[in-house]
Amino acid sequence: GKRKFTKKLSSLPKGLPTPKSKRARASIAESANINPFESARASSAKAPKFHVHNRPISGRINPNNAIKGAGSALKRALDNRKAGLRQSMQKNKKAGAFIDRRIGESRKAEMTEEERMLARIVRERASRSKKRDKYALGEDVGNDTSLSMTHKGQAIDESYTGKNDAYAILSDEEDDKYGGQLERADTEMHFGGGEFDEEMVRLANSNPYGPSGGAKETLGDRYRTRKEELDDLIMRKKYEKAEKAKAKEEQVETFEEFDENFKELASLLKFRDKEKDRRTVTQARKDGTQSQTDKEMDEWDTEMKSFMFERRVKATDRTKTTEEIAKGEAERLHELETRRLARMSGDFEDDDFSDISDDEEDIKSKKKRGKKTKEKTAKRRDRNPDELDSEDEEDDELEAKFTADGLVYVDKEGNIVKKAGEEKSDEEEENPQDSSDEDSDNLGASDDDASFDSGDGLSSGEESDMDEDTILEVGTQVKGKYLADQQMDGKSKWYRGQIKSVKTDEAGNTLYDILYDDGDVEEGAKPENVRRRKESANEKKVEEEMKQKLAEISSKRRKAKQKARTEIPYIFEVPKTLDSLHDMIGTYATTGPDASLIIQRIHAANSVKLDHRNTEKMQNFYDVLLKRFIGVGDALCKGGNGGEDLGRYDQLDSLVQVLYSMTQDSPQSAAAVWKRRLGIMQNALSKRLRDAEFVSIDDEEDFSAWASTGILLAFRAIGHIFPVTDMRHVVVTPALILMGQTLGQTPIRSAEDVMRGVFLATLMIEYTKGAKRISPEAFSFLAGVLNLFADNMEEACQKSPIPSFIGASKVGELQACRESVIKYFKSGRAKDATFQLSLEKEKMTSLGAPAAILISTLRLIRMLSKFYARSLNQSESEAFHDITCALLRLSQYSSKAMKLPGVVSREIKSTVEILREELQIGDARRPLTRRASVKASELAIKTLAPRMEDPDKYFMGKDKDKTRAQAQRDRMRREYKREHKAVSRELRLDAAFIESERRKDKDKKDSKARNARNKNYAWLENEQATMNQQVAQGGGLLSGGGIGAARAKAKSGRIGMKRGGK
Repeated sequence: GKRKFTKKLSSLPKGLPTPKSKRARASIAESANINPFESARASSAKAPKFHVHNRPISGRINPNNAIKGAGSALKRALDNRKAGLRQSMQKNKKAGAFIDRRIGESRKAEMTEEERMLARIVRERASRSKKRDKYALGEDVGNDTSLSMTHKGQAIDESYTGKNDAYAILSDEEDDKYGGQLERADTEMHFGGGEFDEEMVRLANSNPYGPSGGAKETLGDRYRTRKEELDDLIMRKKYEKAEKAKAKEEQVETFEEFDENFKELASLLKFRDKEKDRRTVTQARKDGTQSQTDKEMDEWDTEMKSFMFERRVKATDRTKTTEEIAKGEAERLHELETRRLARMSGDFEDDDFSDISDDEEDIKSKKKRGKKTKEKTAKRRDRNPDELDSEDEEDDELEAKFTADGLVYVDKEGNIVKKAGEEKSDEEEENPQDSSDEDSDNLGASDDDASFDSGDGLSSGEESDMDEDTILEVGTQVKGKYLADQQMDGKSKWYRGQIKSVKTDEAGNTLYDILYDDGDVEEGAKPENVRRRKESANEKKVEEEMKQKLAEISSKRRKAKQKARTEIPYIFEVPKTLDSLHDMIGTYATTGPDASLIIQRIHAANSVKLDHRNTEKMQNFYDVLLKRFIGVGDALCKGGNGGEDLGRYDQLDSLVQVLYSMTQDSPQSAAAVWKRRLGIMQNALSKRLRDAEFVSIDDEEDFSAWASTGILLAFRAIGHIFPVTDMRHVVVTPALILMGQTLGQTPIRSAEDVMRGVFLATLMIEYTKGAKRISPEAFSFLAGVLNLFADNMEEACQKSPIPSFIGASKVGELQACRESVIKYFKSGRAKDATFQLSLEKEKMTSLGAPAAILISTLRLIRMLSKFYARSLNQSESEAFHDITCALLRLSQYSSKAMKLPGVVSREIKSTVEILREELQIGDARRPLTRRASVKASELAIKTLAPRMEDPDKYFMGKDKDKTRAQAQRDRMRREYKREHKAVSRELRLDAAFIESERRKDKDKKDSKARNARNKNYAWLENEQATMNQQVAQGGGLLSGGGIGAARAKAKSGRIGMKRGGK
């Protein structure tokens, strides 16, 4: 086949022209290795508009000089830093900073003194031949007359005549040493000097340092000088070598002397007994005589060892956002609904039935089975070891045999009892007959299992099952003697198999074709050689387990299908009206928790967090839930909680939770629904107030202008859904105004109205106490409630500060409030009473309702006095004036019959004392002073709302939503962090560079020593190889060498080591 062309990674893309010259290709490769970040233009630099020749451009790398340019500033800085570090490393081990820059001093070990002097003379003469001394005259240089101008080697002075041989040179052709070259002759006449014959030129060129001023040095003199230098060098090396050997010998002798004297020194030393110290510390710990330091160290060791056994905490997943939580819950509901629908249709694929429990009967049977197993185990454990049961006796009589299945134990009859390493199970102990059947079925499993006393090999019970006229059917599990007619002495083995076909011969005898388990087929087997095979205990056990497993699966499927038909769906459409929601609840729910579950699933499957398009229908659903909340509250007033099945209180709690979640999902939609609902409530209140003017108090019709229980509970839910501490809130502020209007204007016509009013007053106080505000309507209403229980009730109601109690004196039920409390306590029913208010109809109309109203109002006043104590700026007496007056009227009575019971009197006394202590009523007031200006920070209410930014001055930055001090502190912290990181980075880079340079120096030294050592090794090996070759040639030239010489030296002990060496 064709060879495929493999393209290198460094090759150019296909289609681009490839330069042919090596220089062009090298330039391309060099440009490919350039770092693009170093050649890039700086961010502040602009591209040139015109390209002008020979003009430097900032921010660009000069192609002729890669060092210049702003793009390579980082590279230059790194190179400079490395150069500085390298220089400091070289100076680090030197004592002084003086650098001797004289010629030859840096190579002092390589150059002799003469060579250094000669190099300095050459440098001096070279400097004199430069331009500065080219035109210098003798009188200009320190009055030195030895220097003068020359012409053709002759000094130009008074004796110079100017005559020369120029004419002869030009005219005499025979003596012309220039060969007729006029240009050379002319140049020599004008600019020549010295002797210019060829010999002088040759001698001058032979000296590398130029012509010397003294006598001429010959080649022999040069060789003699070099020989003397080499002799001196050899003598110096020998001297150094001898000195080194002498120092080493002295060192070895010193070490030997130290080794001999060490025993004397060791005998003078005392070593610590660590085992004794360990025993001493242990005994001191037991006796409690440890020092404070040892105790602290023991505590530290104990604490450190305890850390080894502490549980290692694994990192958890991050906190999910609200969108992710909503998405996960919706996906879970969709998966459950898909599984429910699949079960209803009978599709159980990939269903693990994890939510389906077992039958109670199965659980009971499992418990019984486990109990029996424990009893058997306890019996075995409690058995006397000296007593032998039937199993022990049987084991003693077993015989071990090796078969194809390994080592087995055989009884007297040859049946396999067990294999080596196995024990009988509990079922075999309980059913010994099954185990014997199983052993009889194993006939023919091996050669040793086929020999039995009974010639037919039947186990007990099989002879009665078989009849001569019985014809086995096709597929029956049997055991047969394979080719019994061909076996020696009529002995054959039994093998397991299955009847393949049944046929008859010419004489009418039945014959069987058997397919054995090992794959062999026997045709025409006689009936006496075929027996029906019983199922073994293991096969029965497996079959029973399979049947049990199938039964469990079938039972779970039946239960799952039934559960899917009866359980509540997981996905619902969002109902648009309250009636459709009630229809949905009536269809699928049977209890109150079911109804709450349906509402929760509607919200989870259609949340606004899943899709913003759900906003409109979920806003409508919010209004539906609010209507249902009011309806459940009204039903609570009429029928109470309704038992565990209805659980109206739990339904209200669940509805509030769903409303709160929906409010968090879409606050604007929730606020819009509440505003519309509060407007409807205000209109309904105005209508009821108008109707109350036309309904007389004596009318028998049960009329009340107060809001229903459901609306009151809706007011209570507002405090849980929205923040009540805001100065102005779109929902809470209108709700407070509506509650104040209800308390101040709605007439009181029954005890039920009073209970509703106390409930609303409590809600107003609950709303305003967090922000330290006062609700005058609530305070006045509580004072009016106390006036209802005064002895002169009509006069007290006329002095009521709000119009709600003006007509209360005409209502017969309210006129007898004080008498009802006295009768209730005299009847003895108040012993176990808790005196708590309730909005249920039954409790509001009970005999103990007036007493509960009075005591609950007193408790509420005590709570108010503690909360507002010393927080109203010396105006507590004015704020609680109506309440204190009502308490005074309450404690007065005209006759003993109108005296309040002792329990109520003690409650009134306790309330008065707390008011006097907490509010300092009756004490002298501080004189009036000018009120100090309040700071904005004191007036501000603590809120968790984020700081709002000015949209005109909006900017993106890290210091957004921070105060000036905090922003400055954070900027300083960031600057410090940046500087710290920069310093750490520089130190890390310097350390890495220093380490790399140190390793390079060490490798260089090691490689130099290694090369010298390898060179010596090579020389030694070469010498040894030469010696071996000469010895091998024979002829008596050399003898010995090779390994034999080393062995001989080893025997004699003369290895060649110096005296004293070891």
